[in-house]
Amino acid sequence: MATSTFHPARLRGVASIPPAKSEAHRALLLAALGQGVCRLHGFPPPLCDDTQAMINGIIALGATVLQEEETLLVTPAPLTSSTAEPVECDVRACAAALRMLIPAFLVRGRSVRFTMEDALFSRPLDAFEPLISMLDATLRRTPSTEGKRASVELHGTMMAGAYEIDGSLSSQFASGLLIALSHALDASGNPASSSLLVKPPIVSRPYLDMTLLQMERFGLSFEEHGGGLFQLDLVTSPNPSDVEIAPDWSQAAVLLCADAMGNGVILSKMHAPKADESLLQGDSRIVSLLREMGLRIRNLKEGLLACCPSHAGLCPLVVDCSDIPDLAPILALTCTQARGVSTLKGVSRLRVKECDRLSTTQALLTRLGAHVEIGDDDDTLRVFGPVALKGGFTADAKGDHRMVMLLATAATLCDQPIAVTGVESINKSWPGFLSTYATLGGQTS
Repeated sequence: MATSTFHPARLRGVASIPPAKSEAHRALLLAALGQGVCRLHGFPPPLCDDTQAMINGIIALGATVLQEEETLLVTPAPLTSSTAEPVECDVRACAAALRMLIPAFLVRGRSVRFTMEDALFSRPLDAFEPLISMLDATLRRTPSTEGKRASVELHGTMMAGAYEIDGSLSSQFASGLLIALSHALDASGNPASSSLLVKPPIVSRPYLDMTLLQMERFGLSFEEHGGGLFQLDLVTSPNPSDVEIAPDWSQAAVLLCADAMGNGVILSKMHAPKADESLLQGDSRIVSLLREMGLRIRNLKEGLLACCPSHAGLCPLVVDCSDIPDLAPILALTCTQARGVSTLKGVSRLRVKECDRLSTTQALLTRLGAHVEIGDDDDTLRVFGPVALKGGFTADAKGDHRMVMLLATAATLCDQPIAVTGVESINKSWPGFLSTYATLGGQTS
């Protein structure tokens, strides 16, 4: 594992934010299943591991992907792509890619063997079990052995029809099914309408809404009825020729929270959402949350800036993180600087991320000198502030890119450096993070 030491420093300057991988996943899959070449814009190299995982998936499905500077040129997979032997597909450590690709391979009747990192293999696929049984398909999981990676092998076909999925485990299962069933065929090989019941409660609803908005961008028609029932109509339009992928708000949140704690970073090509503006990414809510904490959010010519409050300090925050789980760790760090007790609710799902993100966040903030409590319900995190952060230790990022960003941001306030092992995990979402950090004045060794 690689180790970097982050030293106390202030971050200043203008930073570019990588493309939103959640938007990218959906756009790549829609482009691969649709008709007509589609150009996806907003992908400066190098691509993050999660985006590459989805690209691996749609190539295995039969699509082609070419990178031209900051654009991905996607040629869809042919309809007649079924093979007797399973194709190989490396999804690395990306749960979204695996969960969204499984329905796509089923709807094309293409057998596949997904290989992956152990951290992904340990994450659940239980939501698909009723579907696999209904289709008389097979989903075989094989753990890693010495010299052989963990794998999930899939065989089966999903025709157009009426289906259901548990919405309480992850919105990624429903998102993959919505996209796949929008391109489903009947027994004669003709496009046909389908329906999907997403049984409530539906967790991370903003991510499901992102899927629906992306489907609309690609000309797909649907109706949502009460109780999570979606009626998916026939595909009548080709892929759009050009689609813009926005910067990632969950990554932008890291630098906006750094601003809240006294840094001064402007986010290039980003702006604060207007009250009536509908954005694909639910994590854009970071702007309103920081406003609640007392920050002034400014749209400058160069980009977006969060100005830390006056000497009155940050206000404590009470927030339900059920729909914005990726924001919880960096928000918890920010709350260590607020004057009072902050409460983050809906955090139990953090336990099944790249690591047990709930326990790891509590442990790291405690080592930094903060007082942090996990509630008896295992779904609440209380952060007591303000506190002067202390470094002078070595921390394991637990293979989690968000822990790397949390520790790098914390180091800007600390009295001593923090050595972080496993910093290579940052490549999962932001391979240019360390260079951006250095350009802004961050000190590493």
